[in-house]
Amino acid sequence: MNYFIVGDVHGCFYTLKKILKHWKKGEEQLIFVGDYINKGRNSKDVVFHIRKLCEMYPDTICIKGNHEYKMIKYIRENTQPSQMKDNYSRTLKHYSMKLLHQDIEWMHCLPLYYENDVIYVSHAGVNWLNFRKFSTESSWCVLRYRGKLKRMNKLQVIGHTPTESGKPEYDKNRNVLNIDTGAGNYEHLSAIRINKHGKLVDTFMERVVDEDKYE
Repeated sequence: MNYFIVGDVHGCFYTLKKILKHWKKGEEQLIFVGDYINKGRNSKDVVFHIRKLCEMYPDTICIKGNHEYKMIKYIRENTQPSQMKDNYSRTLKHYSMKLLHQDIEWMHCLPLYYENDVIYVSHAGVNWLNFRKFSTESSWCVLRYRGKLKRMNKLQVIGHTPTESGKPEYDKNRNVLNIDTGAGNYEHLSAIRINKHGKLVDTFMERVVDEDKYE
C-alpha cells in the first residue's frame, strides 16, 4: 500500500479539503505530520474533519505536533486565554467548552511518531544525536527540534519548519523529506505520495485559500 502524507495544516480547513482530493481513498494510508490547529481561522473544523476521517479509515495516522502539545498544556493547567499566545487564544474563541475538551483528549492520545519498515514520520524529526527525542519538554524532542537530523535506513518525513523554497524539500544526505510549505504563513499546504518501498512518487501543493485566513 502507498502512503499519502499531509504537512502542517494549521487551521486551513478549506485548503485541506482541496489537498485531500489527491488522496486515493481506500488505496493509500493517510498520515498527518501534526500541527492541525492555530494560525489559520478554521482549526475546529480541521480537527473535526480529521477525526471523522480517522473513524472512516481506521488505519489513518495522526502525529502530535507542538501546537497540539502546547494547547493540551494550556487547557489542563487552566491557563487563562489572556495568558496564552495569541494563536491559541484566538483558536479557542471558536470552541464550545464541551467540544474543546473532547478535542483536547483526542490530541492528548496522539502519538509522537509512526514507523514501519520504510518510513519514519514525526512532527519535527529525530535529532542527529538521537538525544531526548521523546522528552516532550526538551528542545531536542521530535515535537519541536530544529537542526541536523539523524540519517536512518528509511525515509524520514517531517514538518514543523517551513521550507525555504516553499516546496517540499528532500535532504539526500540525511534521507529526510520536509513537507511543511508554510500553510501557517498562508502560503501552501503540501502532501506527498510515497510508495510501499518508501520512495517519493508524487508531490501536491495547494495555495492557502482566503477562507482560511484571518483578515
